[in-house]
Amino acid sequence: MDMKLFAAAILAVAAAGAANAKVATGTPFADNMVLQRGRAVPVWGTADAGEKVTVSFAGQTKTATADAKGAWKVLLDPMPASKENRTLTISSQPSQPSQPPQPAESFKNVLVGEVWFASGQSNMECPIWGNSPRYRDGKGGIMTAMTRRPYIRYAKNARVWSATPKYDWKATWRDFSPESFKETHNGNLSAVAFYYALELYGALEIPVGIVDSSWGGTNIDAWTPRSGYANHPELKDVADYPVTDKWDKSMRRGPIGGQQQQPTALWNGMVAAWAPYAIKGFIWYQGCHNNGEAFRYCDKMHALYDGWAKEFANPDLKLYFVMLAPYKANWFNLQAAQSKFVAEEKNAALAVTCDVGNFDDIHPNDKEIVAKRLALHALKRDYGYDNIVDNSPTLKSWKAAEGGKMILTFNDAKGWYVYNANRSGVQGFEIAGSDGKFVPAKVLNKNVNGGTLEGNDLVVAADGVTQPKRLRYLASSPWVGALYAFNSGLPIGPFEIDTRKPGENRRGEAVKLGAALAIPELAGYRKVLSIDLPVSGRVSETGYSFDETAKAGTFSRVAYALELENRDGSVDWVVASMDAFTAEAAKLGVPAMSGAHFQQKVGKLTVRSNQIPVKEVTDHDGGSIEFFNYNYGSQTKLPGIGGSNEVYDFNDVESGSKDGKPGYGAMQVHDWKNAATVFAYNNFNGGTGDIGIGNCPGKNPDWTFEGNAAFYRTRRLTILVK
Repeated sequence: MDMKLFAAAILAVAAAGAANAKVATGTPFADNMVLQRGRAVPVWGTADAGEKVTVSFAGQTKTATADAKGAWKVLLDPMPASKENRTLTISSQPSQPSQPPQPAESFKNVLVGEVWFASGQSNMECPIWGNSPRYRDGKGGIMTAMTRRPYIRYAKNARVWSATPKYDWKATWRDFSPESFKETHNGNLSAVAFYYALELYGALEIPVGIVDSSWGGTNIDAWTPRSGYANHPELKDVADYPVTDKWDKSMRRGPIGGQQQQPTALWNGMVAAWAPYAIKGFIWYQGCHNNGEAFRYCDKMHALYDGWAKEFANPDLKLYFVMLAPYKANWFNLQAAQSKFVAEEKNAALAVTCDVGNFDDIHPNDKEIVAKRLALHALKRDYGYDNIVDNSPTLKSWKAAEGGKMILTFNDAKGWYVYNANRSGVQGFEIAGSDGKFVPAKVLNKNVNGGTLEGNDLVVAADGVTQPKRLRYLASSPWVGALYAFNSGLPIGPFEIDTRKPGENRRGEAVKLGAALAIPELAGYRKVLSIDLPVSGRVSETGYSFDETAKAGTFSRVAYALELENRDGSVDWVVASMDAFTAEAAKLGVPAMSGAHFQQKVGKLTVRSNQIPVKEVTDHDGGSIEFFNYNYGSQTKLPGIGGSNEVYDFNDVESGSKDGKPGYGAMQVHDWKNAATVFAYNNFNGGTGDIGIGNCPGKNPDWTFEGNAAFYRTRRLTILVK
């Protein structure tokens, strides 16, 4: 915490003309608060420069002298837990002997116990009870009516964003009681925070303080203090973002779509004033808003943790957080980033929730199980419950066996059971061979349909795949897990095994972004459009990063270069060039922006790709395009080129829209003579994008309904003319 900034903020609101500023304390200090046991407890505030301040509590007396800016701070010695409601008193002696002593400020009903911070976006903010039946805990009405725990105290922060740290406000602490929850009904405490505090109190029987500072629809960047970026040069663009109180839509960038989503904006408005309050740690539930940049999320989690640990002056600060629960969006890469972070940060732990989501509601209303799994981490790691298994199983090793079987060994799993409605075995495993096509896989352990599996290892195989290259779990819809470790009752979360070599299925060496534009076939072409395609949402809101269609002039050839950057940084690419099918350069782009509609054959198709499965052709007469801004069906339309009426492929029919509104959308180039998709980009008007090079190994060759855009770090489309 910058005590000088704090002092300036507080003194700015002091009564004008006062002979001397009244001694003031920081945001956390108020009646009914809980102080952290077992740690030195900072107490801070402002006074006149040179004024001597005395803090008294629980038999301790500490003094400090306000510095030139008026800031002061004392450290109370570590204290044991206490349910005794005591008074913390602050008094002062002015620097000038002629001035009278300042009257004491006192805070009543102060307890000593365990203090935790709860933060994140809507699934953390989702209240224990409130007016919306779609946005509250399912049992919240019962719980808030029957819960009376005077030794649990909570503080709920108002939604406030700020371009600079905001210190001039006071917390309000309340106890867990029907009266308190009734009073705060329309801004109630987070349900996850409520249950977490209740679990800790039930296990420890000492006072618990919980601070709820959360805001729905916010990104991780807004909660990260500037100091968190110090050791993360890979996030320089975020750290250097010019946060302003005059934000407008032109400043949108990635997950920053509003003023409260600017980097540091919520740290400044809702957390900074709490630091360096003594706390044990914080619980965190966030990630949906950053799903479009899943490959940066691990780095951003490190920055968040580093910043909070520094600002709260606690290098051992604990961070227990929640894996995103199943929903109709694909979180697989974001979940992988969460798993990567927890493997790298010793003070963090992850609660897996792959079994408790709601496909139709991004806010599942059973928050109790989420909090219980978070509490397991605290009880095991902080409070001496050594016999608890708090981690969900994680992959330890694997080996190949005869017949394409994969034998998987896990940490924290002794035996397995399946819990689903129809005892239909384990769903969610997929295996791919050298062709890259994922097919459903089965767990072959004995008694898999009986509920309790035999053995500690899992034996997994897929029909027809004799040489597995990849295995993944919960990477495809509906993403719901029902496989649990027998010894803990905790579910196994999403994971992936990829044994492919870097150059497998590629022509030549693995390349970086931009290499596709250097191929000889593009000599003489000039770039007119470029865009990094978003994972989800409306592509029209992303906009082009390069647009010189107004300067395109006349042209007779058009080329599309699609580059997909993989997790390992390698790039898959395809370039398709063809005779111009329009004289207007602005109509060459994504249909959502151009408003154009094309479904036709194209002349002299030339295809080059570093992907071996993609057939390369030169001046080929079998090319076609489908550029739709609406929905489309699988029935064939163009005569004489073939296609299937059963699946989405190279010859589909646009279904239009009665009200003229955009629909699913498709931008596809095909080699119909070879029954092949060259590349496709679909679902760009609001959903999770489908994107791919060559024929999709799934059901639909043109990638329709694949929802796989998040599997790539970058999805760059460049359009050129000649």
